This record gives sequence, C-alpha cells and structure tokens, in this order.
Amino acid sequence: MMRLADKRFDDMKYRYENKEILTNAIIYETSPGGVVTRQAPYINRTDGGANCSGVSRIGRANRATRQHLSRRAPTDMLALVLLLVVAAAAAQNETLPRPPAPRREQFRVIYEWNAIDFEWASPEDRETYLNTSRYIPQNVLISGINFYGENLFLTMPRMLDGVPATLATIPVQQSDTAPKLKPFPSWSDNSIGNCAALQFVQNVEIDKNGIMWVLDNGRVGTLTQKPDPKCPPSIVLIDLKTGKNEMERFPFPPEVVNTNTTYLNDLVVDNRDGDYAYITDNSAVDPGIIVFRRSDKKSWKLRDTKSMSSVPDASLFRINGTTVNLPVNIDGIALSPQYRTEDGSIDRKVYYSPLSSFHLYAVDASVLRNETLSEKGEGALRPYVVDLGMKASQTDGMKMDATGILFFGLIGNSTIAEWNSTVDFHIGQRTIARDSNYIQWVDRFTFDDKGNIYVVINRLYNFVKNQVSLNEVNYRILKSHTGSKSYVFGEDLTPESAPHGAAVAHTLGASLLVVALAHLLA
Repeated sequence: MMRLADKRFDDMKYRYENKEILTNAIIYETSPGGVVTRQAPYINRTDGGANCSGVSRIGRANRATRQHLSRRAPTDMLALVLLLVVAAAAAQNETLPRPPAPRREQFRVIYEWNAIDFEWASPEDRETYLNTSRYIPQNVLISGINFYGENLFLTMPRMLDGVPATLATIPVQQSDTAPKLKPFPSWSDNSIGNCAALQFVQNVEIDKNGIMWVLDNGRVGTLTQKPDPKCPPSIVLIDLKTGKNEMERFPFPPEVVNTNTTYLNDLVVDNRDGDYAYITDNSAVDPGIIVFRRSDKKSWKLRDTKSMSSVPDASLFRINGTTVNLPVNIDGIALSPQYRTEDGSIDRKVYYSPLSSFHLYAVDASVLRNETLSEKGEGALRPYVVDLGMKASQTDGMKMDATGILFFGLIGNSTIAEWNSTVDFHIGQRTIARDSNYIQWVDRFTFDDKGNIYVVINRLYNFVKNQVSLNEVNYRILKSHTGSKSYVFGEDLTPESAPHGAAVAHTLGASLLVVALAHLLA
C-alpha cells in the first residue's frame, strides 16, 4: 500500500504545540519479515471543513493581524518591540531544541517460535527432561528482554511446571529465525529448587555500567495449585563486563516482601547516588513499588492503593476473539531522563501502570528514595502521585529512551505506541504499529547500541488459559530502528546555581518588561 512520508520530530513538535494533530491514521505495509504497520499523522482541518486545509485560514488571520497592527499607535509598536527584546533575552537562557529524530523504520519480525527449545548438553538430556516433565514445551513463555554486547537476554518465568531455565540468551545477529536458547549464566545456575540458583526470573535490567539486575521471585509455580515458596524473593547482580558472570544475591527482608504473595514484576535502574532500583510488586494482596539501594543493600516499599491496584473495568481483556479476566495490579514501569527542578536539584520521573488499568501514573524518584515515607504507611505516597491521563487500552511492558520517549503496548488494540513526555499525555500519545495478527500481547521492550528497539510479543492470554497450541507461532520478537538508546544512557546532570551572566540577563529582561508595561499603561 502507499507509504506516507515520514514526519520529522521537529515538525511533530510544532504541530503538537499548535494543537493541530487531532487524530491519527494507520497505514499498513508488508515486508519480508512479516506484516507490520506504520503510522502517519493526519492533520485535521482547522476550519470545520470550509477549506481544504487550515493554511488559508491562518493566512487570512495573519493578513488581518497586519492590518490591525498598521492602525496601532507608534507607542504600542514600541511596546511590542520591547516585548520582543524581552523574549529574545529569555530565549538565550533556554536550552537548544532537540535535533530531529532519525528516520524511523517499520517494525519487522526477526525471531518467532511455536515453542521454546534450548541448547542441551546432549540429545539424551533433552529426552530425560521431557520424560520427567522437567521440560514441557507449551509451558515455556518468553516475558522479558534485554540487550548487552552480542546477546539478547530473555526471561522465562516459572509460572508453570516444566520450565528448565528461567534466564537465557540468543544472538543479536540473526542466523536462525527460531534459535535455541542458551541458559544463562549456565544450566546449573538455573537449577530449580537450589536457592543459590535462579528460580523465577520475570525481568532483568542492565545498567550503563554493564551490571545486570535480575528479579528473582524465588517462588515457582505461581499458576499451579501448589506454588513452592522455598526460596526468598531476591535481587541478583551480575557484572557482565568481567565475563565471569558471577551472581551476587540479595534477598529482600520479610518486612519488605512476603514469600507467599510477592511478585517481583519489572524494574528500572537509576545509577545515581549509590545506584537504585525501582521495582514493581504486583502482589494480589499488597501491591507497591520496592526501592533497593545498592550502596548499602537496603530496601523499602511504598504503596498507593488508588494508583497501584487493578480496576474492574480494565480487568477484562479481549484479543482476537479470546477473552480473559486478569485483575493484575501495578505492572509496567519506566524511568525518565534526568531534569533540573525549580530549586536547581536533579530528579527523574518514575512512570507506572497496573496491568488492569487504563491510566498512566507518575511520581518523582526523589519521593521514592525517601525511605521514611515508607514508614508512614498507606496514604503517605498519595499526595505525590500524578495521574497523567488515560490510554486507549491496557499496558503490560513499557520503556523510555534517553530523550524521554516512552514506548508501550496497548494490548486490546494490538498496538505499539509512543509518547513524547515533553508533550501533554492527553494529546501526545501516538500509534506507531498496529497488527492484530502479529502484535498479540505486547510485553517488554529493550534497546541495543545501534539505535534499534526490540519488543516481545507472547500471546499471554492463551498461556494463562492453557490454550497454547504448538502448531501456531506463539512468541515473536519485533525490531525497529528508531535512533533511540535506553534511558540508562541518558545525560548525567549536575546541580547548578544560575551563573552571573544568566542573572544579569534575567534582571535586564525583567527591567525591559516593566518598561514595556509602563509604556502600555501610559
């Protein structure tokens, strides 16, 4: 089908600011890697349809303005000149606008599997695992994804029996469309029942220093009749730079987690002031955000029932004719680039959403770092939580890039979307891919070091209903070049006081403004 011209970021930003983008059109294309979609902005008429575009109306407005100005007194013109001088002085202190984003590629399928298989030590080992139900192919689901070096790291949470490894790798460079997974760090480090090994990994993050942060729930068989809570929920650190892949485990204390109900779902890492992880716990009875500080291995939990709990209206999911009820609490989480606050300090925004919700919420990282707030109990976090607004559907995974673009899924719409966080959430959401055949339950995202974004599609709705068919493609990894890199590589800012020159400019600007106002009132 016809491809619309790509829109540059600066053009998008201009039209967002001028409220010209009112709706979006989806254009479908076909590629060798699979059916994908690309979205191009549709510019609504600005005059209710009287003209073919809003340009002529804007032109008439400009002519009318010029005629009006020509009748203004010279003193008013002087005031306008002074105001322009003020604006120019203020503009000198503004940061330069971001350069236009690189040309986007459409998403394409790079990997797909009917069932997940592994690199076994021998064919006999595989047969042994199959015969003893330690490997049940339809019970192995890909959830998380991350990138480092030459590998993509994938997580396979042990929600059901028969998952032989919970963390594994595949190569970034594609040689097979359905590669076998290599357990990471090793087969023995994935031994079930060994609390020194990885038991139940839902997600991992890799920070800018090459440290992998692994969420290990400990409890296995969460979708079975008898979950096994033998091992405690922990965070595991692996220094990938050394190549030794040694695991450093830190179990969470009982005052922070409950071994029978805690579900460590997703995390973001903030490499400031001793390294922090902000972790979503979508426990059915005690949802919240767990904060882990690496420097002293201390952790605490903050709760907010209103923003972190599922809501009945969003608990029903309908995907391709299948309906599933999933009342799941706080789930996806993302972290913004650093920014300066009004008092000159440095902060970041933490974004999150329950799986069963249509809302996106935000809270300052500095608030989550305040461990004394966790001691005040329910309600202490409420004044600091901001409801940014509604999405078109529920969201599982989300991830932000280094410039503040949030990528997220809209599950019920079979959609991948993005939001430029410098724009109001109500008008800034944008569909970038939609396909009911290839985008069936968007889970996690990651970025590589070449400007590509990857996303896991896993048809989770079939998995939880025990309807996985090995005759169909159940898991896909999609890829698109966006020119982005992960939020972990965002710019590091330092607190600064206003330089003397800036103070002089502000004073001059204020003085000119006073003069201009006095002239207008004279």
